[in-house]
Amino acid sequence: MNQEDLYWFTFILVMLLGFFTYKLLTRHRSYFRLLRVPFERPHFLYGNLDDVLNGKLTTMEKIEQYYRKFSTHGLFGFFNYMTPALYVRDPALIRQLLQPNMGHFESHGYFLDEQKDRFLGSQLHLARDASKLASFLTPVFRNPKAASAMDETTKVCCKALVDFIASRVELELELKAIFLKHTLNIFAGISFGRELNTFEDDTDRFCAIATGMAYGTNPIQVVKTMAFYLMPGLMRSAGVQFTERQEIDYLVKQYQKAASALTGPSMARLLSQANEQLQAGERLGDEQLTAQCATFFTKGFEPTLNLLSFATYELAQNQDVQQKLYEELRNGGIANKMTPPYDSIRSLPYLDAVVLETLRKWPPHPLLVRECTKLFTIPATENGDRASIPLKVGDKLYVSVWALHRNEQYYPRPERFDPERFTGTAPQSDVFIPFGIGRGCVGQDFVKLVVKATLVSLVQRFTLRPGERTAEPLKLIESASSVEARDGFWVRLEPRV
Repeated sequence: MNQEDLYWFTFILVMLLGFFTYKLLTRHRSYFRLLRVPFERPHFLYGNLDDVLNGKLTTMEKIEQYYRKFSTHGLFGFFNYMTPALYVRDPALIRQLLQPNMGHFESHGYFLDEQKDRFLGSQLHLARDASKLASFLTPVFRNPKAASAMDETTKVCCKALVDFIASRVELELELKAIFLKHTLNIFAGISFGRELNTFEDDTDRFCAIATGMAYGTNPIQVVKTMAFYLMPGLMRSAGVQFTERQEIDYLVKQYQKAASALTGPSMARLLSQANEQLQAGERLGDEQLTAQCATFFTKGFEPTLNLLSFATYELAQNQDVQQKLYEELRNGGIANKMTPPYDSIRSLPYLDAVVLETLRKWPPHPLLVRECTKLFTIPATENGDRASIPLKVGDKLYVSVWALHRNEQYYPRPERFDPERFTGTAPQSDVFIPFGIGRGCVGQDFVKLVVKATLVSLVQRFTLRPGERTAEPLKLIESASSVEARDGFWVRLEPRV
């Protein structure tokens, strides 16, 4: 082959490779056009994420732009890089499609499943047979004894939190880092009956394992995550599991110790007692029960931590709201009680409104994902604007709770923190879904209790002031499943006189 032929051969080969690469990257570009679903024309490499990649917006904020743009449509399309994502926008359509058809959308589309991790994969939010597990867990989580167990643990942990802050009063504190230790103390006691005080000592092995489950910070787990994404078949055939065997064995021992304890109520003990009431063939093993206790860290930790952080930030920024909350505590006779009982906290309507408004403005799960587990067809619109949409197993529907909760049609002046929206008025279930669709989160009452008890402990002892190191308005960044303040939550706490 002479030099000229080699040149033309190379040229043609490069052109063919470029053409097929381009076709591969743009193979989904007609997806929404064929379905007659409104969408924004995407870039062939990064889809609709231009403002996300250059740091101007988070994904939630970018989706909110399209949510507003396609306000007359029940569905809209969004390209997450090269992957099309179908968003259900209209609350009526959410109610029509998802709520009565949850049997077709049982999966949340999480990375982990029972194949990658038999231990964590048996948790309620990851289990394939979730309905059966939910029928067992729901009565346990809603048992009055569970609230009592949380009440005692929360009192002790709130006192440790207040003592720690009191030793640093008048300083500007980054509260999320402090709340991380506080939440770890509470959840360790509630789930496994562990009495921790991480403000004094956080070297316990339980702390390392629990935070690793909450944030996936274990280096080995990071490598495994990459391997599961790149070589899922090889990892499954090799029998690799996400959680290390020694960590599972350690947690099982913690569960067994708490379950057999004669004193100190914990979720481990309540689960064990409920399990004994089942028929022999229906009982869960110790590993499965331990996994349900670990859910406090894998599923409940980050939402609780963020909710606490955003609530205290809003109280510091809105002195009138904080003062009204303090007046409610004082009028209820609990302003000077270090650890008021849960029944007293639960009966405070304005405190409840503060928590609900925080959930509205800063939802712990800003994006809901439902993966199709059975064939399903979204019906065509009556006016013919959109054809029916057949969904295959594995297809996903998305709901932006973030955008829904900031829709001016349902919440006037949505950027304003206004607990009055919920005073004397129950949230509308169609447009207020901070804990998901369907049965919701079985642990949501636990999350609210932790947040309420912590807020009461802080507000009755301290006046919260905005810190100078927190930008206003907040600059947000994305975490694994939520949003958080880029510069932290800096608050100055002054003793009440």
